[in-house]
Amino acid sequence: MAHVKYILRYLTFSLLIWHVVSKIGNIDIPSKLLDCFSDWAKNENIRNIAGENVLHTCMSSFLWKTGKERWSPDFDPNIVKFIAGEVKERNRLIDETSNPKTKTALPSRKPHVRKEYRMLSDEERRRYHQAVKALKNDKRLKPNTYDAIANYHNAKIQLSAHRGPNFLGWHRIYLMTYEDALRKIDPDVTLPYWDCTLDDTMSDPSKSIIFSDHFAGNGDGEVDTGPFKDWTHKAFGKLTRAANNGGELMNYQDVDNILSRNYTSEISVPTAGSLYNIEFHHGKIHTFVGGHLGNLISAAHDPLFYMLHAFIDYIWWRFRNQQEANGIDPSMDYPETDIDGHQANDIMNGFGMYRNIDGYSRNWTRDIYTYEMSPTCSKDQSWSCNSKWLICQHHTGRCVSNGRFSMNRARSKRSNTLMTSTTAELCQIEDIVQDTCFKMNTTIQNTFVLDGIADASKWAYFPIKIINERKQFEKFRAFDVEDGIANQTLDIYDTEKYAELRKYEDHGDMGTYRKCQLSGSGASKIFVDVYGLNYYGFSTDYTIVDERMALSVGYSYLPIRKPTNKPSEAFVAAYDSCGRLCKPYCKVDGTYKRCTATIRINNDTSQHYGKNYAGAFLNTWKFDGDGVPETTDDRVHLVFYCNRKEEWPWQQYNK
Repeated sequence: MAHVKYILRYLTFSLLIWHVVSKIGNIDIPSKLLDCFSDWAKNENIRNIAGENVLHTCMSSFLWKTGKERWSPDFDPNIVKFIAGEVKERNRLIDETSNPKTKTALPSRKPHVRKEYRMLSDEERRRYHQAVKALKNDKRLKPNTYDAIANYHNAKIQLSAHRGPNFLGWHRIYLMTYEDALRKIDPDVTLPYWDCTLDDTMSDPSKSIIFSDHFAGNGDGEVDTGPFKDWTHKAFGKLTRAANNGGELMNYQDVDNILSRNYTSEISVPTAGSLYNIEFHHGKIHTFVGGHLGNLISAAHDPLFYMLHAFIDYIWWRFRNQQEANGIDPSMDYPETDIDGHQANDIMNGFGMYRNIDGYSRNWTRDIYTYEMSPTCSKDQSWSCNSKWLICQHHTGRCVSNGRFSMNRARSKRSNTLMTSTTAELCQIEDIVQDTCFKMNTTIQNTFVLDGIADASKWAYFPIKIINERKQFEKFRAFDVEDGIANQTLDIYDTEKYAELRKYEDHGDMGTYRKCQLSGSGASKIFVDVYGLNYYGFSTDYTIVDERMALSVGYSYLPIRKPTNKPSEAFVAAYDSCGRLCKPYCKVDGTYKRCTATIRINNDTSQHYGKNYAGAFLNTWKFDGDGVPETTDDRVHLVFYCNRKEEWPWQQYNK
């Protein structure tokens, strides 16, 4: 009998151990995602590219391609009939101008002209904002016409809108659908484009006038200023942004690189290199703005989406004008591809009245709309940018955006409420922000959207540990003093001074964002993204590390879908404020080993994660009466090591 009791106790103990181990575990990276990572690793040197840009590109592609497997917003089926309302007129124009000998626009209808957002007159901008807001209140479609059109940018039905040569033509027609809806409200309104190269020159583009009451509203947190303040969506919650916490804007060189090519295959997926890939560059802008715009499924719910894509269409318009000047017919320059849904003669997803190649027709920008060139100015100061919202840099001949508070206005009530630090206030007010303000004066507001419900109580939290290794070539103003004189060759923390530390260092120099600069204080953020794999949900958080030290440690507490009757699966990735990816390590048999950072969490909340932030926090801290609290990694399953080693985090899992 005693023997039986022993066996039962052993089995019970074994089951408990198995249960604890099964709470959070490692799973394989989904094959479609791994294929994308592998392709980039084969074709790009990590020394030359910010890894976070690749991360976002692959994750966006994977989530779009597998969108049918997760929740996405419902769309009103009447939108098909709504779209068809304008097709008859468009087809008439196409039929009448299909003769290749026709070289001029029809006299019966002049194309409307799209301008850069800051080049609109005050009255034009007011009417545009009014039309967008009216579309949000319009009930011709459910739940309203704006949301119905935004919901149509949906992975479940628009499979070929991304990651292939149809990206350009599909979004051209989608923009016209949006613009047509606006013009039914106000026939004099035309969609403007947001030329973000005008903002990129600023030290901190998130302080651009674009993110102000006059234009699109604030870029940090819930949008509570400007024409779109307090916008909500039934499934996505209140309109939210998180500007300059990842990604980067396009700059003049990016545009010049694209315009240096001759054929569409040289600027489109899958054949374009990263320097010339227009879809890749557009994805970085989505990431830069963040919030709803940072996720493709929710992106169109931010009105900036349409102005961003109008800018991409503007660049394509310029590219096609050059093609015509060089004797290339852009309407026939549809790249050959074997990507499903992207072949030239495929029916266009969501726009069944067109084939993909119809999106490349010359008629759109000849008879429907055209563009006014983005503003420039003169090096010899003979003319300015012709906008009160822009400043001419005469030494470059480039126009640059004004900052939010450069119009000699008092700081807004909102800034008075949210900003208490003198440094933070200066960062807000400065036209060209000092580097010490980079990414340190705001936190991140997550949307907490989970399968169409925006509610933080639906999430569980798990702790991760981040170890940051000091990067090469960085120097801080904290020097040794010898005979009363500071030796400014190396700072006192630099491991180059200490052989006993150097032997433990990794070596390498990974690619970064263009605007990778030290804060000067030593404080730096390491960002962590969590992507739901078997649910719809995304979050970004960060921990602060001391970039002066040889090694610095921090913890973060990340949301994941609270498991119920089925486990939650997610992909986790970390990167520093310069876009360098960190390597993941998972606890296996009590030891941290390299892993995929693709995890599964079961529904028992007693180990490794908590029902809320407090539960996750207490998994990493021990409190012992009046003693000093101590950290513990007993329940920390995942560690990210942000070192110098020139290696893609998923490199060892490549096929």
